[in-house]
Amino acid sequence: MRTRVAVAVSIVAVWAGVGVVLYQARRDAVSSAEAIGRHAAAVVAEYEGSSLRTIDLTLRQLRAVWLRDPASLDAAVSEHAAFLEREGLIQVAIVDADGWSRYSRLPLEKPLNFTDRDYFQFHKAASGDEMHISEPVLGRITKRWAIQFTRPIRDASGAFAGLIVAALPPPALETVYREMQLGRDDVITLARWDGGILARTRDFDRAAGASLAGYPGVRPGDPPQGVFVGAGKLDGIQRVVAYRQVPGYALTVYVGQSMAAVLAQYEQLRALLIGAAALATVLLLLLGRVLASRRMLRAALREREQRLAEERERLMLELHDGAIQSIYAVGMTLETARRQIAADPPSASNALAGAIAHLNLVIQDLRSFIAGRSDSEYSDSRFMAELQSIVSAAPAPVEVDVDRSVLGDLTPDQAMHVLRIAREGMSNVARHASASRAHLSLKRTAAAAARLEIADDGVGMREGGERSSGLGLHHIAARGRKLGGDARVESSPGRGTRIVVEFPVHA
Repeated sequence: MRTRVAVAVSIVAVWAGVGVVLYQARRDAVSSAEAIGRHAAAVVAEYEGSSLRTIDLTLRQLRAVWLRDPASLDAAVSEHAAFLEREGLIQVAIVDADGWSRYSRLPLEKPLNFTDRDYFQFHKAASGDEMHISEPVLGRITKRWAIQFTRPIRDASGAFAGLIVAALPPPALETVYREMQLGRDDVITLARWDGGILARTRDFDRAAGASLAGYPGVRPGDPPQGVFVGAGKLDGIQRVVAYRQVPGYALTVYVGQSMAAVLAQYEQLRALLIGAAALATVLLLLLGRVLASRRMLRAALREREQRLAEERERLMLELHDGAIQSIYAVGMTLETARRQIAADPPSASNALAGAIAHLNLVIQDLRSFIAGRSDSEYSDSRFMAELQSIVSAAPAPVEVDVDRSVLGDLTPDQAMHVLRIAREGMSNVARHASASRAHLSLKRTAAAAARLEIADDGVGMREGGERSSGLGLHHIAARGRKLGGDARVESSPGRGTRIVVEFPVHA
């Protein structure tokens, strides 16, 4: 059980450790991506702000030229040609208060009207002087998709007199994006605060008509910079998105790093650690199985040794308390016959006959013991006959007192142990006690308990030891345990010996 618990705890610890490492690794990967995204968004926002300020400055300079001398505007535009090409501006135009084109950097076959454009309506309705940035529209002069940067033109009284327009294709805004070595699914987006998309490094054709309204960074009151995780509105790809508002303009830059790229190394680490944890789990299970097998083997060996020890004890008890004691009783009978052979030949002859009969019984018991057979037949009369045989071999008179009701409650094994204890006890009386009389009783002490008692008035035992160096008392104690009870010996020099065995019986 302890091995299983230890293995289970080890496996849980391995997987918990893997979980902690992976959790921290994922956090670190996302945190790193957030830091990179914030830096990239800040760089792009600063770049866009610088570029827009330059475009705005150019619009105001050219507007001033137009207001001062419309005829000199073309020359001024030519002077700014290098700047226009560097910034990617493809068109500069003037539209009057009625929406008609008054000037175009590009060739114009006939005047065109722009009153339907949102940026025209914005400036016509506004009273201030600010640069308006439109969503990409298809230019009527350029025939290309472009973002229109416009500023209003007002006359001396401050009335709306038209507007100046500069057109910039979205790819011109994306030049710096491409220099940032984005991943396959990474994307940088420039959006107005109304959600309109001005530039995007991928799928820009799908961005037409799409809106980022409601995204963090374009909502009223949003902080100027931030990070969030979300799915792309156009492609549904999960990304870590950092944003930064362009200082001075109602624009926001978004830098989105695909979660798959952000977690690529994490996924490799995850696969490696999970594989290692799985291997460790298998090894721990195998180790647990080996340890459990060894533990079971040791337990089996201990059990086998215990069985062998019990069997050795049984053999010793059977031989010592059975055959050896019987042979000793035969020896005493022969000794009696030897003393009687001259004075009382008939008695000696009877004693010899009894000894021969007893030896035949001993031989029969030994043969059964060697063959592994046991005679478990039990009856009250057989018990009393064997008990009488044990008592009759004693050299001193023995008083026997047996409660016949106890005999009916003894199992065959209990009867055998009681008789073996009686034989050992009476043998000790005969060999060591030098007693003038002895007493043997088997009484009921309670409804389910009995007591066997063997006492003599002999010499007793010396202090701190037995009367002999034999195994008799040890065997009596062992048989007491097999009866389910206990045995005790009470003795002192000159006051005899008393053996008491108390054990349970089935009433």
